[in-house]
Amino acid sequence: MAECMACHQNGFIPSTLHYVSAAHGGWGVVRIAALVPESHQLFVCPFACGRHGALGGAVNGIKERISYLYITEADIVSGDYEQLIIDNVGELFEALEKKPKVLLIFTSCLDDLLGTDHEPILAELSEKYPDVKFRHCKMNPISLDSAYPPGITVEMNMYSLLEKSDVHEKQVNILGSNVSFDENGDLRKILSEKGWKVTHISDYDTFEDYQEMAKASLNIVTAPIALKAAQQMEKDIDIPYLAAYVNYNVDDIEEFYRQLSEKLGEDFVTSSKGYREKAIEKIKETQKIIGDYPIAIDYQAVLKPFSLALVLVRNGFNVSMIASDAIAGHEKSNLAALAEESPHTLVESPLNHEAVKFPFEGNECLCIGFDCGYMTGSEKVVNIMEDEGLFAYDGICKMMDLIAMAYHGKADVQNMIKEAGLII
Repeated sequence: MAECMACHQNGFIPSTLHYVSAAHGGWGVVRIAALVPESHQLFVCPFACGRHGALGGAVNGIKERISYLYITEADIVSGDYEQLIIDNVGELFEALEKKPKVLLIFTSCLDDLLGTDHEPILAELSEKYPDVKFRHCKMNPISLDSAYPPGITVEMNMYSLLEKSDVHEKQVNILGSNVSFDENGDLRKILSEKGWKVTHISDYDTFEDYQEMAKASLNIVTAPIALKAAQQMEKDIDIPYLAAYVNYNVDDIEEFYRQLSEKLGEDFVTSSKGYREKAIEKIKETQKIIGDYPIAIDYQAVLKPFSLALVLVRNGFNVSMIASDAIAGHEKSNLAALAEESPHTLVESPLNHEAVKFPFEGNECLCIGFDCGYMTGSEKVVNIMEDEGLFAYDGICKMMDLIAMAYHGKADVQNMIKEAGLII
């Protein structure tokens, strides 16, 4: 199974039958969509597909915000499928204690095969219930290799609920992160010093308050999953965006602050210099602690594993393995550089069918992410998923602290997986 770095310089990882381990997954569309305040989800699908969503809702404490309309083969061939949705929305609203402000109607892969036109359905529901916003969302894994997989379309639906504002305030929205950023992080502090407010969807408890995000002057996109939503917002409600995917390279972060300064007409670079020096010093301190102890990086833990690996290698760390099922376009230059500077680093797909044999079990390494922890059985594991809450120079410092903590600690990977509430 082991693949050398040189084998992947062209971004090629062999496609095989997938092995999905207990450590695989993330937030999933159910949990992400639940970030919309005062929203409810209705899944219209066969019961097997609904079971997946139901388990996800139960694990993440949002099962009361999800309902199901199970359809059978007879429902499909009868031609009443569309009317079933309309009729059952009425029954759902009668059953709920409080009518939601937003109803997200999810359909499964079956709906893609049927080619249902949902616009007339949404139009009729909107006319019947003018106080509720309706959106058609998809939980269709067959679209994962397309330009519009479920995660991207859910983000687009979430932010399409914002109504255009005539006022744009000194406010910046964060898109792409599942959680908000630390109040003491450099982004919030630097912007706050100049009178700018940083907002995230999780800051709001009501749908009315959520509309505040429409007043922003800029969207900062921290992950590719939200890029199309940001592009849609620029077109529909006149909020420009800045793509700034989470990474741990101080030069890239300085460039981000330069671009942010240009977008907002303020000097944020000068204000950020102290944070940059602190991040550089933190990297040096952590390297002295870790030395050449092998490090494995998981693509579910960080958005840009090859970028992080390159940063670590250039600062004296020993990166022995990267676990990734694909190589994104924005990572190919990092992969090429890493192949030159650290040719011994392995690139492994945790989804490869050979992974079920656990060929790396017992390998001594510090794992950034519990997918690598599961693959190796290591007890030195950084408990992080999807760069959660990490950004800019503060993100570097926090990552270094997590690495040092993992090096000295003893992880319970099974418990990490359980607490993460992973959804495939």
